[in-house]
Amino acid sequence: FFFFSNFKMASAVVNFLALRTAEAQNTSAELAEHWQEIEKLYSRRLWHQLTVSLLSFVHHDSFAKGGLAELYENLIKDIEDRIKPLSLVTLLQRVVEEIEDENMAIDFLTPFKEKVKTEPLAIIRLNTTIAELYLSAQNLEKAEELIKECEDSLNTQAGVTPTHADYYKVAAALQQIKGNYAGYYAEALRFLGCVDINSLPLEEQAARAYDLGLAALLGEEIYNIGELLEHEIIQVLKDTEKQWIIQLLSALNSGDVAKFNELKPVWSKNSSDLAENEALLTEKIKLLSVMEVVFKTGTSDSRVSFSTLAAAAGIAENDVEILVMKALSLGLVRGTINEIDKVVEFTWVQPRILSIKQLTSMRDLLGEWLKKVDETSELIASQAPKQAGL
Repeated sequence: FFFFSNFKMASAVVNFLALRTAEAQNTSAELAEHWQEIEKLYSRRLWHQLTVSLLSFVHHDSFAKGGLAELYENLIKDIEDRIKPLSLVTLLQRVVEEIEDENMAIDFLTPFKEKVKTEPLAIIRLNTTIAELYLSAQNLEKAEELIKECEDSLNTQAGVTPTHADYYKVAAALQQIKGNYAGYYAEALRFLGCVDINSLPLEEQAARAYDLGLAALLGEEIYNIGELLEHEIIQVLKDTEKQWIIQLLSALNSGDVAKFNELKPVWSKNSSDLAENEALLTEKIKLLSVMEVVFKTGTSDSRVSFSTLAAAAGIAENDVEILVMKALSLGLVRGTINEIDKVVEFTWVQPRILSIKQLTSMRDLLGEWLKKVDETSELIASQAPKQAGL
């Protein structure tokens, strides 16, 4: 009975492929060639080659209006036990896009957990796909549960794979829905680190760049914005109506309070989120101005006066101590406050990814330091004979 059942199924597949090939010949020679290749590979039982062909074919333009669910029912379902788990999940990801109801899509995918559980990356990718569907269905609890499960498994995997990209994409979406700007910023950057930016549609690139920009600005724990400014994704917003966010990020990264205030009419008008969080942004720009002063001071003189810090942050001298204490408590800088002399002796500033302008400044500081080292060496060399009594 089992053999007869399999024979009937195989016969049905052959008939399905023959029908699709014949239909394609009347519309597109190129499409007909694809169906003929799949029909040939199936008849010859070349399962690996057939899988490779299917992984490409499911992205064909002919499926733009549907047909993948039918392809699954009439072909993939028959050979799914012969397809490697990770490849099977990749095919299922495309098929499930045609199921509009999220809960029905989840019900369709869930049984495959047992089938692909032997391959870690396959089960992670499957769970990530289901978690994304839970997010669409607004079931954050279930989505978060699966994402945590995926994270634990992914941490045991070596290297970076397309499955990592799937995970970071969904993890970022969860953090965005929860309103966790810092969490979204971290996961979204990791996602971009796993994909070729040019493989994303231009609209998606622009949307991700803008969302990342907002997250960098509004994330309370984010003071290292240089990584985003140097990332190619942000360049998508250049020469667009949202270019102002690049300018605002640059002002924040360099602690430029004057430029920040100059841009205020633009960012407060174009983003209600930024307008509502003006106090947070104002505090961040002042803290970053302190970091920038310390960075520019270098090692030549670690003592910075209250007046210098006040001028940089655009505040009164009386408010400098509170601002520096905030920077110290956040771990942005280290040092001691001398209230009597009204100076702060800085010993360290949090490392950041630097812009070209900041790197130029560092080069100049290093040049000055090397010059002083040479002068000190020459002085020691000239004094050595005297010290030796020569």
